[in-house]
Amino acid sequence: MGYTPGIYHQDESIAAVLSDVARAHRILELEGHGDMSMGHLSYRDPFGRGMWLKRGNLALSEVAADDFILVDLDGNVLEGTGLRHLEWPLHAEIFKARPDVNVVGHSHAHYATVLGAADSPLQPYNNHGVWFAEHGVPRFSDTSHIITTVPLGVEVAKQLGDSEAILLANHGVAFVGHDVIEATLAGIFLEKAAKFQLDLAASTLSAVIPDPEESLEKFRRIYPRKAQLNFWMYFNRKLEDAEASTSGKVTHS
Repeated sequence: MGYTPGIYHQDESIAAVLSDVARAHRILELEGHGDMSMGHLSYRDPFGRGMWLKRGNLALSEVAADDFILVDLDGNVLEGTGLRHLEWPLHAEIFKARPDVNVVGHSHAHYATVLGAADSPLQPYNNHGVWFAEHGVPRFSDTSHIITTVPLGVEVAKQLGDSEAILLANHGVAFVGHDVIEATLAGIFLEKAAKFQLDLAASTLSAVIPDPEESLEKFRRIYPRKAQLNFWMYFNRKLEDAEASTSGKVTHS
């Protein structure tokens, strides 16, 4: 495997981080988050200039390291070329409200979007669901429209609170992390947990919600940082295998 994780603490590392964020887009496509050319991740600029946002008109599977534009938190493009996504306020307002968050993602992951179209909260029924055991996954239902205004972005960020993800009713999801690894796992686990919950509901079996304290302890036991890094490397191996097997594939950085 040729992939080596990026370094986060030096100026020149921005390119390395954006390479990782580009890979995260492509991983998320493989894990059920793709929807034509919709969906995007952003990385908080380490020098306070705003955020590096994936440019528009690209599928998640098509994103490379140079497909980002630097946008300040008021929506002004400072660097780079390409379309600025209409939903930049979703990212900007979460960054403003959550200083602990350095990566924000938004997608139309199928099963999580189905769950968000109903009024049943995500439960920690399986290992993926316990990722969200501490703060839960709120549901933003003020609108089913896309988040293209600052007031809507503010409200999404407010309702997200300290959570790792939020369901956007009849629209999609947003998910966050301290770094690209946490954000990517949050997006993947949200979709897997939603699918499990929908499968359980469709089975007509009586669902049993695990004990909340046990779910928290389970999260701490199975998702320490070492495990997160291990899972991140697994998904990168899966990505490389998929891209290597694609006939006429585009070479990504």
